[in-house]
Amino acid sequence: MNIAIVGSGFAGSILARILQRQGHHVLLLDRQRHPRFALGESSTPLAAICLERLAARYGLDDLHALAAWGRWRERLPHLRRGLKRGFTFYGHTPGRPYANGPANERRLLVAASPTDAIADTHWLREDVDHHLAQQAGAAGVEVLEEVDLDGVEARPGGGWRLSGTHKTRPVRFEADLLIDASGPGGFLARHLPIQRVETEPRTTLVFGHFDGMAEFSEVAGGATLPPGPYPDEQVAVHHVLEEGWMYVLPFDHGTVSAGFVIAEPQAREELASLPPDRAWEHLLSRYPTLRDQFAPTRPSRPIGTIPRLQHRLAQASGDDWALLPHAYCFLSPLFSTGIAWSLLAVERLALLLERGPEGLQRYGDLLSREADHVQKLVAGAYAEMKDFDRFAAGSLYYFAAASFAEASQRLLPGPEEGWAWSGFLGSTDPVTREMLDRVHAALRGPSFEEEIRNAIAPRNLAGLAEPERNRLYPVDMEPLVENSALLGLTREEVRREIPRLRGNPGGELT
Repeated sequence: MNIAIVGSGFAGSILARILQRQGHHVLLLDRQRHPRFALGESSTPLAAICLERLAARYGLDDLHALAAWGRWRERLPHLRRGLKRGFTFYGHTPGRPYANGPANERRLLVAASPTDAIADTHWLREDVDHHLAQQAGAAGVEVLEEVDLDGVEARPGGGWRLSGTHKTRPVRFEADLLIDASGPGGFLARHLPIQRVETEPRTTLVFGHFDGMAEFSEVAGGATLPPGPYPDEQVAVHHVLEEGWMYVLPFDHGTVSAGFVIAEPQAREELASLPPDRAWEHLLSRYPTLRDQFAPTRPSRPIGTIPRLQHRLAQASGDDWALLPHAYCFLSPLFSTGIAWSLLAVERLALLLERGPEGLQRYGDLLSREADHVQKLVAGAYAEMKDFDRFAAGSLYYFAAASFAEASQRLLPGPEEGWAWSGFLGSTDPVTREMLDRVHAALRGPSFEEEIRNAIAPRNLAGLAEPERNRLYPVDMEPLVENSALLGLTREEVRREIPRLRGNPGGELT
């Protein structure tokens, strides 16, 4: 089969290499040229599991290295990355320095790994995408950069004719299957009559890469920070604000990726009239501790804005075309879902195309269910951002659903068709879906913390929502063993299978 993939980011390049190995002829097209800047840099354990499955099934050793910080640093040291031990959240008040006490009332830490060696990573996309596009080319994929496609025509009987220019020279391509991996507002979204769907919350992003940032603990000297399961800033840092939130992702070479995600309508209006550098300074000025932390920084690239961050289309696939998740739908970077969801879709399409293009409708329907689920999750979290206690309690739903999915995929035999067809974050699991409704209902009541603890109990393998944890959650095997029945296993079976959890040197997955 002749397959054209538009967009050579990490997902498009990985899929192109796999499909080429399956015996298809693959053309990988991109409007830009590598290396180039890209957002979407924070990975998670579910992404790591998917990378390891792809590496094992298709013999892609570099994907196995990319799945853990220690392996990456050892085997691919030329690709810059950052150590991510988990998720840190700080609750801020406008106009006041950050404050926190021994009860940890304005702070939440949730670990994703017990050690640095098997930790997740922040991907410097400029390096990672470039590497993966090169690997696709080395595997026999026809890679063409600086291609500006301006036309798509359906062929009689199926397939596509694409037209455009390559470095000003007119070009035409034929494809039996067209896959759009080009991101929001991508090629197919512009050329096919795919209806756009309104999504909530509506957000604006102001972002950049910076050098010279001060340590948060240094500028938050008046706050008490009880010791947690990892250094607070070797993670994806989330500063929860009145009008949205801010992410800070540190890379090992000293640069940080940072951005304000603003949801409050009046604040978004104010930003619309400001150039990016002034918008950045305006937002920092509202939060004294963040202002002090970024005071010594210098941008390593120009500050940018995305006025409308979220997007969604009404359809993700047709008879001979498919969209990867970022081209179909993006809602929020809040829980770092982007890389994992994209890799899961890559795995699905790869499995599907081992047999042929039949099943694309199922692929699109599943992406739609997953988008509904993630939208419900993030909309609920944004609704609570002005009340940090409720935000922190409600966020534990994500960590319960994600850790249950991770443990299931590590410890249980996979379904006959593979884990790739299990809905992302439990979106096809009735128990996990009902949990989200119960959490949202609990947040409206006065005893919300206790009610949320009860709501997430059917999927809580990590000891979340326990008051004695003081909002500091390490990776702890004891709650997993104690709650083994949630996985349908005995305690002895879980103890025996613990080496299969992340950190197993073999790392092989079925």
